[in-house]
Amino acid sequence: MTTTEHRIGPRRLLTLLGGRATFRLLLYGSAGVLVAAWSREDFNRYAAAVGAVGWLCMVVQSGPEKAALTLIPRAGRTRRQIAGMLRAMVTYVPLPFTAAAAAALLLAPDATITIYLLAIAYYIGLGCGMLGVAVHRALGSYTRDTVHFTLLGLGMIGMAGLAFTVPIPPSVYLAGLLVLVSGLNLALLRGLPRAGSWRRPVRDLLARTVVLMGAADVMSNAMIGTLFVELSLTSYAGQSGDLYMMTLGWGFAVSVVYTLQRIYQPRLVLRMGSDDATGIRLLVRRAALLSTWAGALWLALAGAALAGGLAGTGSLVALGVLLASLLPVNTLASAGMFVLENSGRAGLRDSARAVVLAWAATTALGALVVPLAGAAGAVYALGAQGFVLGLVLRRRM
Repeated sequence: MTTTEHRIGPRRLLTLLGGRATFRLLLYGSAGVLVAAWSREDFNRYAAAVGAVGWLCMVVQSGPEKAALTLIPRAGRTRRQIAGMLRAMVTYVPLPFTAAAAAALLLAPDATITIYLLAIAYYIGLGCGMLGVAVHRALGSYTRDTVHFTLLGLGMIGMAGLAFTVPIPPSVYLAGLLVLVSGLNLALLRGLPRAGSWRRPVRDLLARTVVLMGAADVMSNAMIGTLFVELSLTSYAGQSGDLYMMTLGWGFAVSVVYTLQRIYQPRLVLRMGSDDATGIRLLVRRAALLSTWAGALWLALAGAALAGGLAGTGSLVALGVLLASLLPVNTLASAGMFVLENSGRAGLRDSARAVVLAWAATTALGALVVPLAGAAGAVYALGAQGFVLGLVLRRRM
């Protein structure tokens, strides 16, 4: 393939962003409807579960999606085989999780473990659907992406409306979402080739690429999931709903960056193998320097705000300001990591190590700050991510 085959004109870009934006806005709107529909206790149970396991979506989506967008555009005779192996993931990975969730729903519909199992199955299915549309894009078909995300968003707001008009508990709501994503995923299988025989060299290449390229997004989302767990173990556990509402807004902004990266990934992969690579590396190194200093400044100022009385606050405005001010720092670092992981095998390994280090730093900082500052402390701990990634980028680029 050439860059021309994956050229992103204004119309295609706006169409892709429109589908994703519809999904994210309706996701945020559905959360607002659920706040009104349920008691605070039910919403906190729901928020604690989806906040803790939502990162699993990235486990099945991110690495395979990036592998598809990296390998398929450059593949020749193995193109259909790679796409077919990823199709098999979309088909079979959700099955055991869906079965476990269905069994729990039948045996103990109101149990907390059932809510967690349903949330796990839902996010696994959601991630597989996102992988499916990515494979379609890698093969040159972009329409499925917009249709899938638009229908997904409409289905989610419809389920939230049902929860508002009919008193259904969180477990039934999550079961409805699981049915929705399962149906949409089945529709995605049409048009994707079957792998046939899985040749070992191709399989090993795909597996290695999936693991290394998925590390960045999986660990970034695992950071938030870990902070939800840390929050649930403190006296501020009742702030899980507040933190969840704020991370939805954070997720919307991050998803815009994430979507743009995935849209342009096939072109970046081809450019990193050309004469343009040196200029791109220099630009990323400058961004890394800015990310490091901006991250250090944010940690200092936000730390002073916590010490000055912001600790323990449940104010959505305060949490929103903290997250909004942190977004530029983490966006710079994320963009740099995106280039690093597409710069060759060594860059891919370095990016994987960097995000694990960032997760460890965020978790450690959260363990110190969250018990003292609640949801605000969880947001503060996220500041370690951009700072650590900026330091690594300065050395590796």
